[in-house]
Amino acid sequence: MFKKVIDISKFQTDIDWKKVKNSTVDSVVIRLGYRGYSKGTIARDPMFDKHLAGCVSQGIPHSVYFFPCTINDKEAAEEADYIIENVKTIDLSLPVFLDSEVAEGAGKGRADKLSKKDRTRYLQIICDRLEHADIKAGVYASTSWLNNKLDMSILSKYTVWCAQYNTKCTYTGTYSLWQYTSNGRVDGIKGKVDVSKVTGPLPDMSGNN
Repeated sequence: MFKKVIDISKFQTDIDWKKVKNSTVDSVVIRLGYRGYSKGTIARDPMFDKHLAGCVSQGIPHSVYFFPCTINDKEAAEEADYIIENVKTIDLSLPVFLDSEVAEGAGKGRADKLSKKDRTRYLQIICDRLEHADIKAGVYASTSWLNNKLDMSILSKYTVWCAQYNTKCTYTGTYSLWQYTSNGRVDGIKGKVDVSKVTGPLPDMSGNN
């Protein structure tokens, strides 16, 4: 059973994976990529392959997350297919998570003004397409985002990862992971890192690759 989970991306560039292996970290969620918030081009996180290789080399359980900027059904399917193609050979320890939050600081990103209905629909398309490919899917967001920007009556069937930097998580819906800080420290990683704890049941991952 995982207890401590960290997530990393291109912002963590210098990692001593042997030290991470010997730390208290149980699993690592790596950013696979994102769709650009202006032109809408799907891009791979430039550190993804290096981070993945580091986890594999030390036998550290790992999974991925993706940042969608979907604005129609076709793009949602395209994002799902991109994820499927890139994780099909990865031994995933957790679901593949989607982070649909604001992509541009001022909220001017191409998907930042979507209605709750549309945003939920596109995430559901991606998640369902992943699940149809036997890849467990999950939704990541802050407590506020889950409460106000997504219809969780539809999305709660997937694994929910809630972010709230506080001494407790006040989200009243069902969730399985709680990201409680962005100022965590992990031996082997320079600088700050997001840290989460497992708070609820996780899906059986034995069928994921």
